[in-house]
Amino acid sequence: MSLNHHSLKYPVLFFLLFLHTALFAQIRIVSPYSRFGIGDLSDNNNAWNLSMGQLGIGMRSPIHVNYMNPASYSAFDSLSFVFEGGFNGIFVNLKSDFQNVSRSYASLGYLLFGMPVNKWWRTSFGIVPFSDVGYSVVTLEESEAMGTIARQYFGSGGISRLYWGNSVRFLKKFSVGFNISYLFGSMNREAAVLFPDSIFAMNFREVFRVNMSDLHYTFGAQYRTMLAKDLFVTAGAVYAPTLSMASKADIFATTFFSNAAGIETPRDTLFVTDAYKGRIVIPMMLGGGISFEKPDKWVAGVDYKWQNWEKFRAFGLSDSLVNSWQVSVGGEITPNIDNYNNYLARIRYRLGFNYGRSYLHLRGQDLNEYAITFGLGLPLRGIKTMLHVGGQYGSRGTTSSGLIRESYFKVVIGFSIYERWFIKRKYF
Repeated sequence: MSLNHHSLKYPVLFFLLFLHTALFAQIRIVSPYSRFGIGDLSDNNNAWNLSMGQLGIGMRSPIHVNYMNPASYSAFDSLSFVFEGGFNGIFVNLKSDFQNVSRSYASLGYLLFGMPVNKWWRTSFGIVPFSDVGYSVVTLEESEAMGTIARQYFGSGGISRLYWGNSVRFLKKFSVGFNISYLFGSMNREAAVLFPDSIFAMNFREVFRVNMSDLHYTFGAQYRTMLAKDLFVTAGAVYAPTLSMASKADIFATTFFSNAAGIETPRDTLFVTDAYKGRIVIPMMLGGGISFEKPDKWVAGVDYKWQNWEKFRAFGLSDSLVNSWQVSVGGEITPNIDNYNNYLARIRYRLGFNYGRSYLHLRGQDLNEYAITFGLGLPLRGIKTMLHVGGQYGSRGTTSSGLIRESYFKVVIGFSIYERWFIKRKYF
């Protein structure tokens, strides 16, 4: 067996450039709600899944890596290599009763690989974000004795997921799989109380920095059968058990003076702890989904996910978290994939919607969220490559009870490369 090295030249060069970006790029986010729990949870979707409302549990494809359900890897054919990557750009608007602020940022989206191992075994690996922390919040209050009191909260960091997945198929209709993920990262959180109206008042700051890493497992199953000619149904389920993630925290608390120019003079160190060991408990997740498909014509489905965030703990302490759930619906249609005289007929058109409750419950309010998604799969000539452009408009939170409503528009630009690798040469 041999590979067609000429056809792989440019994809491999692009992969090396992308990998360099993946290893050294810093994921950024702007969300005051990332103060809580392990931050803002990544949707963990490639452009294909995201554009259809974040469907994935009951979806499978020979040309996409669907790591939302590891059982779907069995859809890869025996001669293919699949490579996907993408970037995100997000525009965020934060609105409260007191102000209206807009921000934007860009980050690495995903890097995914899928391939056969033998006739019955398929595998996948890649790197994706798991959660992000990024916020800067300042609140002001007035005191007759001290004047203005400023409370500042800053945070950065997050958790990344490096995974390896495997899938096998039984009796042609039933598939099972699992992902082994190495979760790693750090979160930096800082809180300060400042008295800007007095150079004699003593200010306070506490810095909490935690590093974590551990193995996380996700198990999946899918059943696919034919209902009628060229009409298939796929039912899927996923389960991720509770993870007690090994963590180390550094805590530093100090008092200081600050002059009119903002220059700080340390006063006392109140508390220092280095490499304090503990656990961060990420609770179990369950999900199910179903899809109906006419291959290369259309697909539509629905997913439901639930996670037991009331069991979340960080170094033995709970947070303002409740059990989360999400319902996703969406689909894709291709007018005529074989019509090479009409490019618009070969484009894959995608649309979706999701709604759910996040794991935050603040000031008596559940922070529900919804999103409308859409996208295009644009086939490219030459090699079997597709450019994906997806969009997601969503909102979460409320301006009631002094909270913040977070509205965003997310753009995902990705690509998928499908290569025929394992082919015997006819001529030597």
